[in-house]
Amino acid sequence: MQFVLRLRPDLHALLNGVESGIAKPGDYDFDTIQAFSTYFHETIHWWQHSGSISGLILSLSYPSQTHINHSYLKRYLDIVGPVKSIKKYNELNAKEVNPEDDEFKTINIILNNFHDIEFFKFRVIVPESVKKFSNDSLFESVGHSFHIAYSSFINLLSSCFDRELKFFPNAKDWGEGFEKLSNDKVEGYYHGSSIGVPPVGLKEIYEGQARFLQMQYLFFASGGKLTWDDFEELGMLNGVYYKAFAMFLELTETERPNSIDSPIVALFLLILDLAMNPGDGFPFDIMHFESFIESVDPGIRFFFLCRMVPLKHPELKGYIQDYSSSEYFEASELLSKAVVCPSPMKIASLISRWAENEPSLIKLMEEERKFEFSEENQPIRLIFSRFIRYQQDKLSNPAYFCWTGVYLAGNKCTEESVRLFNEHEALFKDQADGDIYPRLFADKDQKSVQSSFDKFYAWVATYNLCRQWIIDDGDFSYDFWWLTSKFSMDELEAWASAHFKNAFGVQPQSFRVLNDA
Repeated sequence: MQFVLRLRPDLHALLNGVESGIAKPGDYDFDTIQAFSTYFHETIHWWQHSGSISGLILSLSYPSQTHINHSYLKRYLDIVGPVKSIKKYNELNAKEVNPEDDEFKTINIILNNFHDIEFFKFRVIVPESVKKFSNDSLFESVGHSFHIAYSSFINLLSSCFDRELKFFPNAKDWGEGFEKLSNDKVEGYYHGSSIGVPPVGLKEIYEGQARFLQMQYLFFASGGKLTWDDFEELGMLNGVYYKAFAMFLELTETERPNSIDSPIVALFLLILDLAMNPGDGFPFDIMHFESFIESVDPGIRFFFLCRMVPLKHPELKGYIQDYSSSEYFEASELLSKAVVCPSPMKIASLISRWAENEPSLIKLMEEERKFEFSEENQPIRLIFSRFIRYQQDKLSNPAYFCWTGVYLAGNKCTEESVRLFNEHEALFKDQADGDIYPRLFADKDQKSVQSSFDKFYAWVATYNLCRQWIIDDGDFSYDFWWLTSKFSMDELEAWASAHFKNAFGVQPQSFRVLNDA
């Protein structure tokens, strides 16, 4: 929710001696290369959140919780007034309110919209958390949460780029399909239905990809000398970082290979890429409502993709030898066809065609080129433009974005590899002082970059205060020192309050804060 790449101070100290961009093996000692590999690991996380389908939906779910509720929050102010929190107000007053009353309906919409997206986030990131929130009075079903999260995401994007729904999926048409599933008591789509939990979630998928790409980089940087024992000694094969790979070996009925440079590891990384890039619901329309959860949930996708290897395509265990784009294309198409879902290449191709042919997105990418974004919904424009840029480059270089460690060390490291890494470095990063700064672009005016940074985090502050207004008890907090230490608390409060007032017409300081009395 902070949209920032952070590193420990000791890593900053080591990397201060490295030229910006990729640290090439042979140019620095192993400690520096290892420090850079951590930066590389964190950059992969940035790519996951800004370049993958699952990451884009998660990244925009935070803004969605404000944007989808904006008109209802203003209505709440008209009916109830500036009262915090909405959750507490509902707890204290809902029983005394007529269910048909506009006040009750408005509050119910706000809380349900917010929590449905929240439930979706928890379910895909840490699936077992569903056991905790399944008894929440606001939880309907996994399918309902997925429906609301996806439709909110589509509606947010379409309000910015496709108001007439000429090319985005029409999420407004989905209601009837999901309602039928609920009425027909289809498992996963009605209140009280059983809830399946996949063996891994996005947390393990994301950490597994980042860790194994990091090890891949270190392996090739060492000239192929590092072994599993070396990585074990470095503390890189434990917990959340290794769980997805252990599950992959079990599900594909495979022994751990002798080396990190193995077709088996390459296949694991390919399956992770496929798992985190579902195409149903976005950018393609929903093909089959009844299997929507299985089609888009990354953990379930990971499970089925792994099982397709021994059941349908055991030849893939030894297929990836050269880490080539042709290998990526063939293997990804086979596995995508096996689970009846669009492949990452079909996804990237469609998004790239949109960017080339749709006037609203042509305009957006011109804004991205200059890094001068329209004021309206600026964070959405910035995030989506970088997603498109990533997908365009992935379409041209699929192997690079799947097996990046191979292409940043060893004899596959080229000027194009370095260019791609530098192009997709995190937009916002902390420095040794702990403050967040915009990255430097070689081809963009830094004043425009700084201005975009300032506007982006003004919106983030509003999202933060809006979240507090809906669910947090007590006074508003203006602790934005995670962003900058260069201003006093009073200055941060004035800054955040001004932007909140611009969005809702009232200052946070004027809110009446409820307690249990």
